[in-house]
Amino acid sequence: MLSLFSKRTEIAVARSTVFFIFGILLGSYFLFQIRSIVILVFLAFIMMVALNPVAQKLQKYLKMPRMLSIVSTYILLITILSLLIGLVLPPLFIQLYALLKTIDIPLLQEYVARLNFSLSASDISNIADQVGSSVFTVMGVVLSTFAGIFTTFTLFVLSFFMLIERPVLHKKIAWFTSDRKHFEAAEKFLITIENQLGGWVRGQLVLMLVIAVFTYIGFLLIGIPYALPLAILAGFLEILPNIGPTIAAVPAITIAYISSGPALAVVALLFSILVQQLENNVIVPKVMRENANVNPLISIIAILIGLQLAGVVGALLAIPLYIVIRTVYGSFFRA
Repeated sequence: MLSLFSKRTEIAVARSTVFFIFGILLGSYFLFQIRSIVILVFLAFIMMVALNPVAQKLQKYLKMPRMLSIVSTYILLITILSLLIGLVLPPLFIQLYALLKTIDIPLLQEYVARLNFSLSASDISNIADQVGSSVFTVMGVVLSTFAGIFTTFTLFVLSFFMLIERPVLHKKIAWFTSDRKHFEAAEKFLITIENQLGGWVRGQLVLMLVIAVFTYIGFLLIGIPYALPLAILAGFLEILPNIGPTIAAVPAITIAYISSGPALAVVALLFSILVQQLENNVIVPKVMRENANVNPLISIIAILIGLQLAGVVGALLAIPLYIVIRTVYGSFFRA
């Protein structure tokens, strides 16, 4: 009886297991420290898998060399972006300015009416402090703008080199293994992730563009003011399945009510319902039929988790990251 209680259970842990766990913890800490670079590389990878089918089609149908097809793809992308910016930004700024001016005029007039133009020594000191802080503010804006341009340039460069290396990208696992089966598994994984993640990105861009154009034309026809910024907002919110059109309808209905009364607000509400029904029953199934179709509930949960963990960036990367994790599980762990 006593011998039963006196026995001790010994658990032996191999030294390799300890080193493996320590390596995982150290690697996780290192990745956390360079998380901005990891995000940039992940964005470049998303851009690569979205553009590679375009480069492959140019290479196949126009008989272009690989390098020329990649350069042509980037020229096409930059041309499209430049045209969109040139066509959309000027009227967008005009309508946004008109909207803000309409909202802020009463407060601005009250503020101007209360202004006292006498300059005392304290007023001059306050002005000098404001000018000094303004200089630092302008410098901060310039530096942040330069950083944004540099980040965008780096993103394009990284994705460009990934596109060049795409045919042999799966062979980079030679750093860890030389088994032919592993090379074949890596190549299959890249093809799968390219079909699912790249398809989702291209499909999502098409959805956003279709919803924005359809909303803009509809708002113009029914006479809702500031149609362009409202349509662009609806296009951006299309990344949120089902919820996006509902959120985009709120400012449209509010502006319609303020500008023309309840009749136009009801028309705006009916049009928003029409857009949501077309999105759910026609546009999304048509566009996403051959692309990676992510369950709407999963999308919402993933976006909320990304928003909680990493803010706006986390929300934007939540669905692509979910697709990658799903593909990794389906390629390597699911029997």
